[in-house]
Amino acid sequence: MQMLLFMLFILSSASAKQLVDLSYPYDENTAYWFTEIPFRFIKKVADSSKGFWFALNQFETAEHSGTHLDAPYHFNKAGWKLGDIPIERFITTGVFLDASSVTNGNCSYKLSPEELDKWQSQNGQFPDNSVLLVSFGWASRYKNKADYFGPADKPCFPGLSKEAAEWITKSKKIVGVGLDTPSIDQGLNFDAHIELNSKNLYMLENVAIAEPLPKIFKIIVLPIKIREGTGGPVRIVAIT
Repeated sequence: MQMLLFMLFILSSASAKQLVDLSYPYDENTAYWFTEIPFRFIKKVADSSKGFWFALNQFETAEHSGTHLDAPYHFNKAGWKLGDIPIERFITTGVFLDASSVTNGNCSYKLSPEELDKWQSQNGQFPDNSVLLVSFGWASRYKNKADYFGPADKPCFPGLSKEAAEWITKSKKIVGVGLDTPSIDQGLNFDAHIELNSKNLYMLENVAIAEPLPKIFKIIVLPIKIREGTGGPVRIVAIT
């Protein structure tokens, strides 16, 4: 409760320049897996014929499209579903690791535990209850699906190694991990998903990290509250 009140105070006193939106809009450019339905409006009403303006839309989308959150239940039968995740894990401390230079455009790159050790040697221990955001320099590719995902038959983009995921869960400091790529794992591998979800960590994918963030900052992660969801759209705000 103290953290929630502190975050509300910080938010109320933050200027517009201190609030960084890390979410992509849902529109014709929304990233989605080749096997899933894209975001689309299935009904649009926009009318002023009755003497007043009235607008109403209906939409459909895959849970795991655009900037979204993977609930622990996604790869853990006993894990939290989207509506179960404690809210204190959504309003907390963010940590930023810039791996864009070591990635250097290599879609096969996997973040190693050594990079996490390096971050800690330079910045100190990860804060308790923190959300780790990693940039591979992939956000600039978002609007080009072929460049962002790679080939449909063999997707290729950076992600966490299994060893990095194990490092994260063993630290017991981190409650969520987010990347600027379509998946936490590199390509179609699921090792990091399984490891993180097994310890009830959530994951953030397609995070809009256009510019480097401070090493440590405050973060608000607010997913749509689908009670039985395996995941869903999320709005992420960094308070710098």
